[in-house]
Amino acid sequence: MRLTAATLGTLLKYPWTVEHATAGGKFGCYQSERKLLEGVAERCGLIQRADGRWCRHPLAWLVEAADDICYALLDLEDGLEMGILQFAEVFDILTGISGGEPREYAEMEARGTSQRRKVAALRGAAMERAVKDVAEVFVLHEHALLAGTLAEDLLDLCHPDLGWGVREAKNLARQKIFRNERKAKLEIGAYTTLGILLEAFIGAAHELHTTGRSSFKHERVLALIGENTPTRDWDLYRSYRRMLDFIGGMTDHFAVDLAQEMGGRLRSE
Repeated sequence: MRLTAATLGTLLKYPWTVEHATAGGKFGCYQSERKLLEGVAERCGLIQRADGRWCRHPLAWLVEAADDICYALLDLEDGLEMGILQFAEVFDILTGISGGEPREYAEMEARGTSQRRKVAALRGAAMERAVKDVAEVFVLHEHALLAGTLAEDLLDLCHPDLGWGVREAKNLARQKIFRNERKAKLEIGAYTTLGILLEAFIGAAHELHTTGRSSFKHERVLALIGENTPTRDWDLYRSYRRMLDFIGGMTDHFAVDLAQEMGGRLRSE
């Protein structure tokens, strides 16, 4: 994609290597990309705290806030679409964030507008309020952001209604959506799919590295990668990373279809 250093810096929520991983094990750069991280940090003027660790780019705080807001609110819509949440639950959170109903909402109710469109209007109003508040807080704390001293998330510094709404949305998702039987089955299926793919591709990379050759099965697996296939002279770390990159680049449908075929279940044309 040839992204600029500024764009890459903005996307790095965790601009440090694995040695500095958070309590939750989060870090933003593999060893194979460390030189690139160092280059981005230098070009963007990121403040270095330790070897392999830098302060975030100020704009990364905005990306984090946007990510939290979008996922929290869109999860509510998903829960409503799946019949897991009630309209009143979603209504209360969205109007709490936006400070009330949008101007056109009464007219939509009078016309008998569909629930989906009403929720879209409520979500739009909540998003508008959220963007405005986060932008104001960002400007207010510009000095701390540039100095690398800001400790709180931007959402924590916004109007209490916004922080409350995002927390409530996340809690509702955890309590009802993520624990729902249908959602659980989808996650179990995803784990199974990833397990099959990882076993096949990581196994192929390991065999090629340790023996210098591939069995017929692993030859077929490696053939799926095409011209980017690891070769026997690659170190194991680089080979594994190539496999993970390939799996990570799959669409959901392609990954499921491939895992099913590897498990012996052929697609019906």
